[in-house]
Amino acid sequence: SPCTPAQHAHANTHTTMLQRCYNNPRHTRTRAAPAARRAHRSGRRGNLPPLKAAAGCVGELCEDPWGQDEDVANGEDVDIYRDTALRYAGYANEVGESFAVFLPPFGVPLSYAVAITYVCFDSVDKGKRAQKKEFEFTQVDDDGSPALAFGSAAADAMVWQLLASVAVPGSVIHTTVAATSHLIHDTDVGSAAHATVLAQVGQDLAPALDVAEAWTPTLVGLAAIPMIVHPIDEAIHKLLNVSLRPAIRDVATLQLGDAAGAVVRAMLMASGNDDTQQEVLEDEQLLGVTVDSNDEFDVTIEPAKDVATWTTRAAILVCGASAPFGLFAISDAVFGTVH
Repeated sequence: SPCTPAQHAHANTHTTMLQRCYNNPRHTRTRAAPAARRAHRSGRRGNLPPLKAAAGCVGELCEDPWGQDEDVANGEDVDIYRDTALRYAGYANEVGESFAVFLPPFGVPLSYAVAITYVCFDSVDKGKRAQKKEFEFTQVDDDGSPALAFGSAAADAMVWQLLASVAVPGSVIHTTVAATSHLIHDTDVGSAAHATVLAQVGQDLAPALDVAEAWTPTLVGLAAIPMIVHPIDEAIHKLLNVSLRPAIRDVATLQLGDAAGAVVRAMLMASGNDDTQQEVLEDEQLLGVTVDSNDEFDVTIEPAKDVATWTTRAAILVCGASAPFGLFAISDAVFGTVH
């Protein structure tokens, strides 16, 4: 029999799954065991949420896409790079930029090294997670799709993190700290404010005032970090959705045909969790990935083959990636380097 004991055990309540196992050659090879596991979980987790049904997610793969089952409950599948204190390593460069005035010359570059190291490890982790999810979807490992899933998710996470967690916020905090320091120390407004405050508090408190002025740019920089995270994340997300991700989808489609849907879905889900389900589902729709009632993946958008489309995507990505470096240059030219 092409069906496993686990599938026979669920035959009474999941006859559709069993019929697919016998009647569909692809399911005979690829889908039976994962479907049995998902069917087992569905009894505990209830019906499909309205959000997923509205998004066109109707297959068994949609019932528990993030696999929040016994493994997660036991802490065996915790994403240490996103769900533990280790994620704060991604903020190292923003903190370094905030404390630039107090750090030795190698301090700020070292903070960027810490952040980039975190990004590299996180990217590899997301590649592994996507590879695992893609195999769970298809149970095929001899068509190049696992490697493509790994590379797609790792590249997506790497570019997203380097822009959203390192370059863009680093340039914004760099500029914020430099502008604040310039305003306090190098402008008539700052001098007038210093004189006014000094006249109010007296000369005895002049050292304390100097300390306060020295720390103000750092405190402003630190205060700005939580304010810029969400807008930057949203901007980079939209940037990749019109540049890198469609390119990855098209490459996968040209290589794997309709099976590319599993690769793209695994890539998006690798960085997702219960809090980002709606965002992932919207991205799937945007990229034309669908899952039917038989858990068959499909990509509804034809891959681009014209040079103009690929050139436009590359130009958008390059312009977005260049923006923070332009901001660094403008900041140093206008406000000077904080030291």
